[in-house]
Amino acid sequence: MSKNIVILTAKGGNTTVQNKNIIPVLGVPVFLYPLRAALAARQAEQIYISTEDPDIKSIALKEGVKIIDRPAELSQPDSQHRDVIAHAVRELDEIHADLENVVVLLGNTVQVTSNIINQCFEELESGNCDSIATVWKAQDDHPYRALAIDENGFAKSFLGVQAGSNRQSYPPVYYYDQGVWAFKKNCALEQKGPSPWVWLGTRCKLLERLWVTGRDIHSWIDISASSWYLTAIQANDVIPAIPVVPPPTQGIDLNPEKWA
Repeated sequence: MSKNIVILTAKGGNTTVQNKNIIPVLGVPVFLYPLRAALAARQAEQIYISTEDPDIKSIALKEGVKIIDRPAELSQPDSQHRDVIAHAVRELDEIHADLENVVVLLGNTVQVTSNIINQCFEELESGNCDSIATVWKAQDDHPYRALAIDENGFAKSFLGVQAGSNRQSYPPVYYYDQGVWAFKKNCALEQKGPSPWVWLGTRCKLLERLWVTGRDIHSWIDISASSWYLTAIQANDVIPAIPVVPPPTQGIDLNPEKWA
């Protein structure tokens, strides 16, 4: 059966950190961490990697996974993930007539576990939602605290609102944590989800993880953070029973004046 498929996206080159998907972390190329988590996930029936890079292809084939050849126009620095994901899902839909559920993983993060992949597939199977994203709760980095620079070069509120400094008083807000996107295949084709993650559906559940899980590799400090996660955090990276996050606006007045 091929109802549940994992797609790992990992292109070559890269502009932030050169070849960041194959940089070794604790002696292992970065993209092998999420790839091996997928291979260990009992709910994942097929594993594919979307890439144009010959080195990534070679390593992936040795792991026993299959390749989606990413076209050159989707392998550029400004290529959009929405297009890469839609291309991969269309390719797989032609091969696997029984495809229903898709998990997408990033190749430049080590912060994924097989248990989280299993949980996402199981929740999709339940019919309670059409998509799932792993997130962290961002009270410290809340939009109410965001700053911008005005025309004179001085700081101003990014949102232009008056809010108190007590983070506990803010309405909850969440950010995707570079972990898992999971969705029914049609979501990737219809692309009606919350911007910019449009490949998610209109009934997307959020799974809150530990704050420290929110890192992929875009700078050299992220490589050190990845090593720290693997040696000190991963064993405790467990999500409670699904769902853990209610709809963010349920019972919450988002008017910032009420939270000053």
